[in-house]
Amino acid sequence: MFKTEELARAVEREGVRRKLAAGEVLMTVGEPITHIPIVLSGSLRILAQNASGQERFLYHIMPGESCAMSLTCCTGHQPSPVVAVVEEDAELLMIPARFMEEWMAYPEWRRFVSDTQNQRFNELLETIEVVAFSRLDEQLWKYLVKRVQATGEHVIRATHQEVAQELNSPREVITRLLHQLAAKGRVKLSRGAITVVSTAA
Repeated sequence: MFKTEELARAVEREGVRRKLAAGEVLMTVGEPITHIPIVLSGSLRILAQNASGQERFLYHIMPGESCAMSLTCCTGHQPSPVVAVVEEDAELLMIPARFMEEWMAYPEWRRFVSDTQNQRFNELLETIEVVAFSRLDEQLWKYLVKRVQATGEHVIRATHQEVAQELNSPREVITRLLHQLAAKGRVKLSRGAITVVSTAA
């Protein structure tokens, strides 16, 4: 993924490949960041979590991308402020955090870090806008669409309680809104799964 020959060799030499199954937790809040994950295949779902354990979906990390939080926190030796969950079976390249600054000598690595941080900043702004100005039914629909786009699969393996937790909403409210979407033909509901019929709706 890097064209600079010396950088590409360093990444291949120092990176550790790791395979994780869908649903596994890669990182939790307060955990020391020892490695920077670069997604080779699959995807990760990033969640904010407060002191009482309430969560909020933020964004996905797709192949060829990394976690801006990891890049930022390892520079300042800060613990993780987010939860990272494997959305679909993933292969990651784990870069030891100490190389974050050392590789800044490579212009291509600096661009990679800068582009990652800019992209995540824009996604966070979008999340803030959705939370601040959208009704909960709109937030739910956008959340479902983003999960479909992250995997390419229209079936989301999640319970109503899990969706409610990631949207920081009561489960009863999410269930009611999901049944409204089902009545409109936008989703199909089954035990432990939500099928999004069309993301164009």
